[in-house]
Amino acid sequence: MQFLLQLKRKYDKLTEGKYGFDTLSRDMMILWVIIGFLNRFIRSRIVEFAALVLPVLALLRVFSEAVYKRSNENRKYLEIREKVFQFVKIHFMMIKESKTHRYYKCKNCSSYIRVKRKKGEHYVDCPKCGKEIKVKIR
Repeated sequence: MQFLLQLKRKYDKLTEGKYGFDTLSRDMMILWVIIGFLNRFIRSRIVEFAALVLPVLALLRVFSEAVYKRSNENRKYLEIREKVFQFVKIHFMMIKESKTHRYYKCKNCSSYIRVKRKKGEHYVDCPKCGKEIKVKIR
């Protein structure tokens, strides 16, 4: 038990004033594990190099003292990650509901509008901007 307390004190002293783990660092480490696993089958030097660089970059971020810069990098990463997740989510729903609904993109605000698949011309209000959109379903 004493050994663990000493180890914790050393760790706290080492990380004092450092940035620490965030979402970007964690995702870099996860990507490192995935690339390392895939490289067992691919056996590529480029992939092997990427697998060596990722954990080094992640650890440099963790032990960086430039907290403001790392925080901005993480914020930008989270914005991009959220856009990718939303894109995948909406397109997955489009495929899943393709027999019962249609999705249209609003020309005014670029949000997606879900419309029940009924033949004919319909007028639909965009839930985000309120603009009326004419849709034709065949």
